[in-house]
Amino acid sequence: MKEKKNIEFFNRELLAKYLSNEVNTLEKLEVQTWLSQSAENREELEQNRKMLDSVDAFYKAKSFDSGVAWKNVKAKIIPPQMNIIHHQKIGKEVFAKFYKYAAIIIFAVMLGSAGYYFGFRNKITEVYTEIISTPKQVINEYTLPDGSIVALNSNSKLVYPKHFKGDTREVTIYGEAFFDVKPNPEKPFVINAGNAQVKVVGTSFNVSAYPESETVEVVVKTGKVQVTSKNQETVPNLKAVFLTPGEKGTLFNKSNILEKSENSNPNYLAWKTHDFSFNEVPLNEVFQCLEKTYHVNIQVNEPELNDLILNAQFDKKSIDFILNVVSLTFNLELSVEDEQYKFSSRINK
Repeated sequence: MKEKKNIEFFNRELLAKYLSNEVNTLEKLEVQTWLSQSAENREELEQNRKMLDSVDAFYKAKSFDSGVAWKNVKAKIIPPQMNIIHHQKIGKEVFAKFYKYAAIIIFAVMLGSAGYYFGFRNKITEVYTEIISTPKQVINEYTLPDGSIVALNSNSKLVYPKHFKGDTREVTIYGEAFFDVKPNPEKPFVINAGNAQVKVVGTSFNVSAYPESETVEVVVKTGKVQVTSKNQETVPNLKAVFLTPGEKGTLFNKSNILEKSENSNPNYLAWKTHDFSFNEVPLNEVFQCLEKTYHVNIQVNEPELNDLILNAQFDKKSIDFILNVVSLTFNLELSVEDEQYKFSSRINK
């Protein structure tokens, strides 16, 4: 598991970099995560965008005195002792660089409205934590601040606040995770998952919302779950679905269609449990499930082998054990090299 990282939003320098298209991939994701959490945050960004546009115009005006502006900014944000130490080192190049990434702050100071952009609007800067799993790693158990337990599938990320404040417990998932939510009727647990939002009080369920996927899927194990689309405001007839144990909710991202169905996949949690149940399942589907769970590549030399039907159950067995059982069951040759498994028909001897 990658080291936890605190993310401080309402960071004016980060917002200025984002608006100037100067952020790296991770910084861009951090801002977008913050934007997805509320309309108020998106309004905040637009206010900063307008401010930055005004700064650009003001900076180019002939009446703009960069020396005076820098003096005002320096007095607001740099301690007196640093002013003394660095007085001789600060020149036009330093100001130009500072302007590029902190123009919003400069303009606020020049207009005498620094208080507005230094947090005097009864807003509290939130600190967020992100848990990231690598492409071949599963985080089986992680405890959130409220006592809820989450398991993270490979190549996934969970973002949550250091402290759950207000009347909800809100997190964001990129990828796949299983949640076992601690009951709290007074404070619902809300999960932002791509274009979908999942709301519960106390239950256990699986959410799959990889950014590159065409769907967001929610499968309930216990309790009751509400799934809605974030595009509900633009699609008036789109209604929420309520799921109970054994049911699945699917949001199709392109069409914005939200469907409810019975979960027909007994192995939806195999990535976490390594327990498999194959009942009249073609080998190609078996191999897809195993590849996703064990992060290996399985190939067949003859396409017709994909149509062989398997009936078997495996509880916490290794990939080598399972594939050897498949090999013996269908009398196939199995070879392995660098986590790549190959099946072929045996030559009659």
